[in-house]
Amino acid sequence: MDSTRPHRTFDIEFSRETENVTELSTDLNADAVMATFEAIEFSDENTGCIENEAGRDQRNPLPVLTEEEINAKNEKIKQIKDTSLSASLDDVSELAISFFILAIEGTKAPVTELANAIHDAFSSSLNDEKTGMIEAFDIAMKKEMLTFIKVRFIIEAYQSQAAEIIDNYISELVSRRDSIRLGAANAEFLLASGLGDEKYADAVQSDIEALKQGTYPSQVEMSRVLSIAGSACSVVDMLDQFEMMLRNSGRSAPTLDTELQHLGLLADHWDDFVQKYAPRTLKKR
Repeated sequence: MDSTRPHRTFDIEFSRETENVTELSTDLNADAVMATFEAIEFSDENTGCIENEAGRDQRNPLPVLTEEEINAKNEKIKQIKDTSLSASLDDVSELAISFFILAIEGTKAPVTELANAIHDAFSSSLNDEKTGMIEAFDIAMKKEMLTFIKVRFIIEAYQSQAAEIIDNYISELVSRRDSIRLGAANAEFLLASGLGDEKYADAVQSDIEALKQGTYPSQVEMSRVLSIAGSACSVVDMLDQFEMMLRNSGRSAPTLDTELQHLGLLADHWDDFVQKYAPRTLKKR
């Protein structure tokens, strides 16, 4: 697997019918974090306001926009998305804290070594700009590393509770990931509607409905990735299946190359993690 350092890539789109806006995927890394951006929900009153605005627009048609004005509009939409998707991730998850406390209480290894292992598990080898597929792989790898810590560092009496915390933490990451995307899509819809861009608004509305129903492409990919991680006989097997998933996805060559590089970084991160902690921990068993 090629593990050369990746170049930056921007390739995921919220609205598959538009080409002007490219999504920046939110990194769910470092210290098992919780985003503060909340999804924007629509009330009947909000919907009525939009419909009233649309009625006024029909009576007073919007002027034809110049190319400069169109570019400015598209830039506004992009800023909405980028701001939403790069929402603050500084708040540490309570579940991550719970796992740390439980691990300290039930450790069978030196506390310093355990703390370093947990830090490495919550850290990411990837930069902020990765595709939704690689983001899903990163979440799956976090689960594998935390499970490694559970088995190698925590005494058996605490392992069941640790496993429950890990599962809840991964679910929290997935839920937060979806919430950020939904919030960004709702913000897009409001702006596009306010600017009278019905075609764009309709495309974003389709994405919103898919996100709410759990059928948006990134959600389907996430479910498949976690299913593979749960059934694989080893992390190596899991990574091999992830590689096949990428190669069979029909992606463009530049995107595939970058994703394979990112997957190689995840594989290297796992190898370094195991080599760093497994030998010393095994001696204590």
